[in-house]
Amino acid sequence: MARRKELKNIAQGIVCSFVSRNNDYDGYWELAKLYDLANKNGRVKVTIDLMLPGINPSSEAFEPLVLMWRNKLLNMLESRSIPVSWVQSVVIHSVFNVAYVTELHKWGTYGEPCTCECEIITDRGDKYSESAGTTCMPFSQAWFQRSTRRKSS
Repeated sequence: MARRKELKNIAQGIVCSFVSRNNDYDGYWELAKLYDLANKNGRVKVTIDLMLPGINPSSEAFEPLVLMWRNKLLNMLESRSIPVSWVQSVVIHSVFNVAYVTELHKWGTYGEPCTCECEIITDRGDKYSESAGTTCMPFSQAWFQRSTRRKSS
């Protein structure tokens, strides 16, 4: 029988996958592309809402990414037999160029510290939140190489 507290594990799974260097969007590291989106809009934060769905700052180019993560969420809920009606909100916050936090960031990689958080709020108002960190720099074609995992258009 499914329980709402399993949503904490889903939040952890989402955020850990989100910061992974294997997390590609259009063949490039997704987090770097989001950092670039934030920079182009004069911000340090990108928020993705998986229930509405949407992205802030708004960008049509990232709508497929939002829908991809929404589908991943729905698959995770289904695999654990958790009704979608139990979930009121699922938001992923990516904050770039943050202060170094020992538990989240590791020196020795390129870029500035970045923190991602997945926050899930249930129909009962319970909040489950998990954070992960990495270092990241804005996307640059000169610096990043397109993944061979990229699906052809």
